[in-house]
Amino acid sequence: MTIIGLVGPFGSGCSFVAKEILEKEFGYCYISLSDILREEYWAENSLDAGTPIERNTMQDFGDAVRSKHGANYLSRKAVEKIAVISDSGKDKFVIDSIRNPEEVYYLKSQYVDFFVFGIFAGNNLRWERIQSTYSGNQAQFLADEKRDKGGDKVAHGQRVTDAFLTSDAIILNEAPIVNKNEAFLTLKAKVEKYIGLFTGRATDKSPTEVESIMCMAYSNSLRSSCLKRKVGAVIVDSKGNVFSSGYNEVPLLEKPCLNMYGGCYRSVSKNKIEQLFNKDGVPGDLKGSVMAQVKLLEKCRALHAEENAILNVARFGSAAVLKDATLYTTTYPCNLCANKIAQVGIKKVVYYEPYPVEEAKITLEKAHVEQEMFEGITFNSYFRVFNEIIL
Repeated sequence: MTIIGLVGPFGSGCSFVAKEILEKEFGYCYISLSDILREEYWAENSLDAGTPIERNTMQDFGDAVRSKHGANYLSRKAVEKIAVISDSGKDKFVIDSIRNPEEVYYLKSQYVDFFVFGIFAGNNLRWERIQSTYSGNQAQFLADEKRDKGGDKVAHGQRVTDAFLTSDAIILNEAPIVNKNEAFLTLKAKVEKYIGLFTGRATDKSPTEVESIMCMAYSNSLRSSCLKRKVGAVIVDSKGNVFSSGYNEVPLLEKPCLNMYGGCYRSVSKNKIEQLFNKDGVPGDLKGSVMAQVKLLEKCRALHAEENAILNVARFGSAAVLKDATLYTTTYPCNLCANKIAQVGIKKVVYYEPYPVEEAKITLEKAHVEQEMFEGITFNSYFRVFNEIIL
């Protein structure tokens, strides 16, 4: 049995890939976690099936359902559906609308051949695709998206960013599709390629240069002692030769935060500020609005992965080789790293994580630094897909 899960920000085209390509073109049986949630909402509220539901209402209900029954509740219901349908001989399924990483983890625990496809498109394009459903209200779209990607920090809520990072393959869907035009055929070919690699039917099983280098960046990230996020970066020349790498870490001879403070130093500092707002007479809304803006990046004791990769070039050679180089990073550069990337003349950044930092994006654009979202087999499945044992 082969099961493919789809995750991505709304407007990226997950449902299109699921229905128009996987179901209609390749015969996969379609199951949607959002449909399961809608059915429960209609039943609980005694509404007729098909009654429209606002997105933020669905988000509220989804949070409540996952809070009550567990973060993987919807994926458990999907497994029940698959068990019933498979009795009729079906052995290929696509599960749409994954929103929480626990849904992924549960499905991986149930099926050996379960693979996650991350579908992505840029913010502006996604807004163009779905603005009619918001009656042109972009502010509401941005609010829903912030919550959808995990901005409310609720463990059982929508956490699309975290779920996206579990992807086994990432597919960019950024060309306008009209019927079965060239863009549609290209998208279909991408899906078919990754199905072939995951099921062992592909004839070409060699990784691309981008896939290999991003896997190196991820491997490097595992060296980090950071308690919040482990990030890796690799810099290559125009021919793809690696000449520097880095990961986020405290300076040489410094001890990690855990050893020094028993936790993240930024978190310790933020807690001290938050305590000031816990005094009597401080309005709760004031505390919330202020703390939402408190990032304390200057309190981070670590050099970022991109910084370390750039500095390592200067330590062991000449910064001149950075001109026209490409930097691969497992996240998207922050504002401070974007400044340094622009300053040293790096010509291109390939990043893995969705949702670019807008201020950093502007800095890189002004410096004419090309920005490219990673596409291909991710480090989550790199060795499973490409490691062939030669006897």
